[in-house]
Amino acid sequence: MKWIAEIKEPVPMRLIIEHDKLAGYYLYVYKNGRGVRDDLQDTLDWAMRVALNDYGVPLDAWRQVEA
Repeated sequence: MKWIAEIKEPVPMRLIIEHDKLAGYYLYVYKNGRGVRDDLQDTLDWAMRVALNDYGVPLDAWRQVEA
């Protein structure tokens, strides 16, 4: 499964969460098109909350792009 959130301010960012059945949920952060962080969390909720706390990405900004 894969989720994407994009925000434009204060810095354009694209965040992607990808699920790995064996490891968990990877959160990838891109600023201005450049990868700046990847992080592994146990649950989708935790990955989204890391994005909220660290980058201000609202929980309702996420959209699922792959089932």
